[in-house]
This record gives sequence, C-alpha cells and structure tokens, in this order.
Amino acid sequence: MAAASLQENEPDSTVYESRTSFLNLLEEKQRALNKKALLHRFVYIARLAPELADKQELEVYYENLFNNLKHQHQGEDATGILLVYPSYVVHLIESSIEMVHGVIRDLQKMSSKGNALLVDPKILLISHDVPTRLYQQWTYRVLNITASGEGYEQGKQSVESLAVECVTTLLKFGVFILKSPKFNLKTSKENLHETVPDLLIPQDLIGFLLNQSELDTPSQFIRRYDQPVDITLDGELVWPIQESIAFKQLLTDTAILTAQT
Repeated sequence: MAAASLQENEPDSTVYESRTSFLNLLEEKQRALNKKALLHRFVYIARLAPELADKQELEVYYENLFNNLKHQHQGEDATGILLVYPSYVVHLIESSIEMVHGVIRDLQKMSSKGNALLVDPKILLISHDVPTRLYQQWTYRVLNITASGEGYEQGKQSVESLAVECVTTLLKFGVFILKSPKFNLKTSKENLHETVPDLLIPQDLIGFLLNQSELDTPSQFIRRYDQPVDITLDGELVWPIQESIAFKQLLTDTAILTAQT
C-alpha cells in the first residue's frame, strides 16, 4: 500500500518543462567559444642544465612533448612562450589541464634524470578556467642577454609577491604581442631586452626565486595532487556524534509513510 501511495504522488515527468542547469550553460559557453575543454595557464622557471650545449634542443623537445600529449589527451592545443636566458628558462603554457599535468610530470621525470635539459624547476602559477588565451601560438625565443651574477636580494617584498610580479610581467608581454600584430615574435630579429625591457623578468629575480623553498617543485605538486583528501570535520571530534540533518529528515519521512499505511 505504501508503494502504491508513493507512485500516486510521483509527478508526471511529461508535465514539467526541461530546465537548464548551470552545467548546461557552461557547456554551451564552451561550444560557443569553440573550446574543447577548460583553459588553464601554467608558469614555471628552471635552470639550464650545464650539459646543454645547444639551446635549440629545448624547442624540439617541447614541440615533441606537446604532440605526444595531444595524442594522449584530446583537448586544447598548447600555446605560450618559452624564454631562454643564459642560465635560466621561463615557460608559460596555456592549454587543457591534462596537458598542464603532463608537462609537470615530465618536469618531475626530467629532474630525476642525470642528463636532463632543465634542472631545479619551480612552479610560479597554475590558473584554472582562464577566459581567453593571451598567446595564440607556442613560441620559443633565446634572449641575447649578458649572464647574470645573481645579485638580487629580497627587500620588503615576499616571495609570493615577487612570483606575482613575474607572472604579471609575462601577462603584460602577452598583451603587448596581441596589440602588435606586425610584431612576429618567432621570426623577429629584434633583441627583446632592447625592444621591451620592461616586459622581461630580470635574471637576478629568476635566480633568487629558484632558491626559495616557498615555491613548489613539480615533485611536491604531484605528491600533493595525487594523495587522497582526508579531512576531519569538527563534528567528528565530539561525542556523542551529532546526527546529520539529512538523516533526521529521512527518519521523519519514514515515520510519516509508516503512519499513512
């Protein structure tokens, strides 16, 4: 009898109009922008390996890595910029989260190799659900700058604010390229440190940040990302354990149904 009364009270699904959820709106927005997945932005810095004789190897390496990751994960292409200093690299990537995690795991593997191209990488930023790309293609550029003496010293700014300063500089550089259609970063023969000196991160600052423990290494990020989330709620630390509102509501509903039968 209880089952019969429940069936009688069930609403007819054909009477109600289909409603649009927030997820439907997000998916529609993605389709309108011709995006296969959410866009994410990843920025890291690293030292060039002393054994690296030809810096051109970095360009070939990352082009192959992006192609391999794209075949493994159907998502957004990788765009961004790889700036190669005399002793460091700064790399900004805009792509899907699978591509970003693939690059981070590759950096982790590279750090454990004896013949790696990059050493001591540090993560500056991982931004999720970026509204639009600043860099329309992936570009590699070697900067003809005199090697730095790493004379930077931390003043009143924290490591966090210095990392934000570096990322902001890269974003301003991306805006500059977007607003300068005639400026082709890949084929231009201009020296960037002379053309846009204010849009390049100082070498001393990169060297300083690489020595700071506040910034995560790829291994630290992967370890934190892969470990299970185990959160202890405040209610679990008291006795007797409080009954949840949902459980109380279930008991009430069961009692009402029992009374009706």
